[in-house]
Amino acid sequence: MYNDIIKLLNLEQFNLKILKAETVKKDNTLFCYITLEKDICACPFCGGGQLTIKDYRKKKIKHSISTNNPCYIIYNARRYKCKYCNSCFYEKNPFSLKYDKESVYTIYTVLRQLLNHTNTFTDVARNLNLSVPTVIKIFDKYVECRRLTLPKILCFDEFYRSKKSKEKYAFVMADFMNNKIVDVFYSRHKDKLDRYFCDIPQKERDSVEYIIIDMWDTYRDLASVRFKNAKIAVDSFHVIKHLNDAMISIRIKIMQKYNKKTSSLESNDIYYYMLKKFHYFFVKEFDDIYDRKIKINKLKTKWDKYEIRKYLLSIDEDLKYAYNLKERYREFNLTASFDNCDEELDYLIEDFRNSHLEEFREFGELLNRWKKYIKNSFIRIDKKRLSNGPMEGINSRIKTILKSANGIKKFFRLRNRIMYSINKNTPIKSLNKKY
Repeated sequence: MYNDIIKLLNLEQFNLKILKAETVKKDNTLFCYITLEKDICACPFCGGGQLTIKDYRKKKIKHSISTNNPCYIIYNARRYKCKYCNSCFYEKNPFSLKYDKESVYTIYTVLRQLLNHTNTFTDVARNLNLSVPTVIKIFDKYVECRRLTLPKILCFDEFYRSKKSKEKYAFVMADFMNNKIVDVFYSRHKDKLDRYFCDIPQKERDSVEYIIIDMWDTYRDLASVRFKNAKIAVDSFHVIKHLNDAMISIRIKIMQKYNKKTSSLESNDIYYYMLKKFHYFFVKEFDDIYDRKIKINKLKTKWDKYEIRKYLLSIDEDLKYAYNLKERYREFNLTASFDNCDEELDYLIEDFRNSHLEEFREFGELLNRWKKYIKNSFIRIDKKRLSNGPMEGINSRIKTILKSANGIKKFFRLRNRIMYSINKNTPIKSLNKKY
């Protein structure tokens, strides 16, 4: 009889027996007045079955079913009185939990929408005709993310929180194999991280076999001391980043020799123009560069990438030398294995350290200091090379959360928001009703 109302409210799964139901729209707000059929029940205090209806109480429950108009269930709840113990109690409420003003359906809808890391609290509030504080209250009440058990392979990294935060950077650990966040900690400072690791049981820390880090001494030192059974590997992406930074410095230094400081790039020296316009040739994988003809306005012609590279490297012998040495390392990084990388890595370190270019000498010293950990980065587990690749994807989503929300001040809420939306499988607290 009331199937349309049940479907409207998305309550089909309850098999509700409705005695009375009516929908009324007032000022663009939908009100659904519902009275359920009397259910046979016993007194929860004494178990007695002799009950009388003492009275009815109307309960106004926010029920978000539409993005167009607010909706409320006005539930006419019976209050029973037991003839044996004179206790009073309400009939079972299928719509909401005790003390909640929002329906369980609304709560689940809020939490489902927050699983999408691009949705902010404000977005969800707008979608469901709720206030932002209500959405935040629901999230804080029902989401509490716990640290995951430490996996076999851990990734260490950090992300920038806010310039207004006392701790500018927060520390994050991730599982290399399943791309899940293990935990988020409010600080990356060495002493605070050390106390944090000490709070994790030694047995659990001893089960970690590999830790992947960027080239930061704090992570290396703490991993060596607190994870005694783990091999430490440096993420190859960060090594290549340092190499590219050195290459960029060399290119700029050479480029500036031809800078006429004109008002436009095209009116500048041809060497300056080419090194400026095609700067990406020195840091990007050559195979990834556009394969078709590329327009060169200053020369009023089009060249393919091979012609452009040949021209760029003809500008200066130091530039050609630097590019070729950089490419040697990139090729080594792509093709070497843990078992055969030692000899070539030693040659490369020596060539960089003995370079006549200061930037490459510094890079050579960096390679020498981190040699052991760079070698470990060539280890493969289930055919996957150890790297912080999973962490880069996670950090990208964290940045989206922070940017979309314009920052989240309270760290516990930020941590829960990150782990809840990225891991996807966080249990929801205290919600026993299924939707």
